[in-house]
Amino acid sequence: MIYDIEYYTMCHEKIDELIHFVINENHLHHREVLKAEDINSVRQILCAEEKQYFNSHIFVATSNNIICGSIRIFQKTATQILPIEKNFNINVEDLAGAGIPIYHIGRFAVSKGADKRGFRIFKTLMVLALNVATREKGGTVFAECDVKLLRTIRLLGIEAEAIGAPIHYLGSETIPIRLPWTGYQSFLNRNRDLLRNELGIFWQ
Repeated sequence: MIYDIEYYTMCHEKIDELIHFVINENHLHHREVLKAEDINSVRQILCAEEKQYFNSHIFVATSNNIICGSIRIFQKTATQILPIEKNFNINVEDLAGAGIPIYHIGRFAVSKGADKRGFRIFKTLMVLALNVATREKGGTVFAECDVKLLRTIRLLGIEAEAIGAPIHYLGSETIPIRLPWTGYQSFLNRNRDLLRNELGIFWQ
């Protein structure tokens, strides 16, 4: 069990490390065995995708300088295509409404066995990400997650709406979801104390 957790912002030059961690954790959690060449192919695709999100905020949890949790959020620009649009053919502008800020959360992962203290790592990473989405009032957050993660999100008091049929993605059945502004405000208000963690620049 891990207790000495520190939280950092990760610089974009370290996206390769982020993707490596996320892929490994996804396949460990879902017990899916892939060939080395398949893993490398997925890694290259995700790294290329992630590098397009130049405006993202990446938060990581570490223990003894080893990543044990991650999450990424960014506000969509007019030229950016979200994974939820590409993989699920969903028009997020139509769902959010005219003029509503649109955010996307992704690359969420927590090491197996690292988060036994009431989902503290999970909650802290979610608070850090959702706090970014409050910078413009009314922001709607989109994400993709598996059934277990969706259940946990709802148990934490975040209103998450499934907006499409699941597909197999990164080792599990993945569902597109929407978090409306009102759906995550009470969660943030209850967990404001978690924002007191001092954030640094990871590996820089």
